[in-house]
Amino acid sequence: MNRLGVGIIGCGAVAAEYIKAFQKDVRSEIRALVSRNPANAERYCDRYGLKCAIETDASKMLEQNDVDIVVVCTPHNTHTQYVVAAAQAHKHIIIEKPVALTPKDLNKQLQAVEKNKVKTIVSFVLHFNPLLMTIDRLIKQGIFGDIFMVEVDYMHRIWMTPEDKWYGSKEQSGTAILTGGCHAIDALRWFARSEAEQVCAYQVKTKNPIEYPGTISVNVKFKDGKIGRSTTTFDAQMPYRFNIGIYGTEGCLRNNELFAPKLFPGQNNFLKIPCILPDSADVAHHPFEGEVSHFLDCIIEDKKPYPDLEDAAQTQAVCFAADLSAQSGKPVTVSELLDKP
Repeated sequence: MNRLGVGIIGCGAVAAEYIKAFQKDVRSEIRALVSRNPANAERYCDRYGLKCAIETDASKMLEQNDVDIVVVCTPHNTHTQYVVAAAQAHKHIIIEKPVALTPKDLNKQLQAVEKNKVKTIVSFVLHFNPLLMTIDRLIKQGIFGDIFMVEVDYMHRIWMTPEDKWYGSKEQSGTAILTGGCHAIDALRWFARSEAEQVCAYQVKTKNPIEYPGTISVNVKFKDGKIGRSTTTFDAQMPYRFNIGIYGTEGCLRNNELFAPKLFPGQNNFLKIPCILPDSADVAHHPFEGEVSHFLDCIIEDKKPYPDLEDAAQTQAVCFAADLSAQSGKPVTVSELLDKP
């Protein structure tokens, strides 16, 4: 069996999860690690028993004929240069979220991927969390009836200076909704089954030393008439929470509590769905194995991955619109952000 070769750019904590996920799938093999600091790559080689190339220059790795897939897990403001280069080298690409910090960079990636006909997947890994997969299935079955409102929150205490961690930096990480809240916006779109039309948002800057406002509240109007709401906060002193609400004419869901008389006749109270919850910010808790397996399936069977860069561009546009609305104090039409140069 010919294994698909993998090259990983960036050797932080997320890279370790990709290494473990690819190692568990017999269809793939890690063949290169790229890091500005070779010691980081060497540490991972020792820890996971890798026998692969170590490079400080991504272009050297992209020249390897035995690398079929490139994983981009570097600081957010550097994604575009690596995604474009990988597409031009005709490699399939896994892109950590957020894919870009500006509409201009997003469009550069979209154009490179389209021109070179490579497959992509964006690392909204909660698509492979059991609770979110269950919600998706319930929506497909029509259990909620006519869904009219969806809520998803990303609440994660990130209180630090840019010197402590790079994602405290506006230049490198962007904004709160781009840094982490994009997970919630992705899920909001997924469960709404409609694209966002207009966004209105407000934000607040606390004493949190990160360089951008740590809390943003977003209201979304979808094209099919649904409404959505999402809050991202890095400021609250609280455990990590990824709240989900689905509200329909025949049932609703609050996190893992389901009220669905259509499915359970005579039900008179919420029941708990017993499954793994999206209740940890620790990347080791996130389902990278499901993402990697899905991407390998799509490459081998020539299928469209989900969520790929084309889909993630819609999530990015909502995030850009939310930040623009919060800064201007005005509603923003999402379509204006998709083709903005």
